[in-house]
Amino acid sequence: MAGEMIHRELIQGWEMISESSGMAPVSSAAPGWRITDEALLEKAKLPFHYNSDCRGTSMFYPVVNGQTLSQPQIPTTLPTYDEVLGRGGITRENYNQYLTSLMTPESLNVLTIHAEAEGGPCLDLFSEFLHQVRARGGHFVPLGELLLPTMPMGRGMIVRQKLEGREGWLSAQQEDGEANLD
Repeated sequence: MAGEMIHRELIQGWEMISESSGMAPVSSAAPGWRITDEALLEKAKLPFHYNSDCRGTSMFYPVVNGQTLSQPQIPTTLPTYDEVLGRGGITRENYNQYLTSLMTPESLNVLTIHAEAEGGPCLDLFSEFLHQVRARGGHFVPLGELLLPTMPMGRGMIVRQKLEGREGWLSAQQEDGEANLD
């Protein structure tokens, strides 16, 4: 889509959510982690506090055409159920153990859940995951609470990448070439 069309779609979504919930949205996320530079530039025109449009390892400010955007990205860092089930010996029975083994206190641990999986046929599995994380002393917070005003944050590009378990490409935080903001 061209920039103008993207902007119209974003405004329609913004208005629909604002009207139906009585609150303006503070963030957005690209479906399937598929975001383009054009869409990032159009999103930057809206008053989002942050976005979650990609996969990655740490929060960062995206750079598009040499311009650092003011809306930080909070990437998904953990694999989803459908990406790992049936691969590398991961089964329904050991999925939660595998997932929690990837989580560390010093890392950004962001898991995207899907209503059609964790909210339906995998609800019991997801409930057990929540219990296991809490039993280990973990807790859950809305993404926006991860942003602290004094937190130093890098910047980086969002690139297209293939990920085993996903069809096609997805947007990912570029792992090299990041620099801290002064």
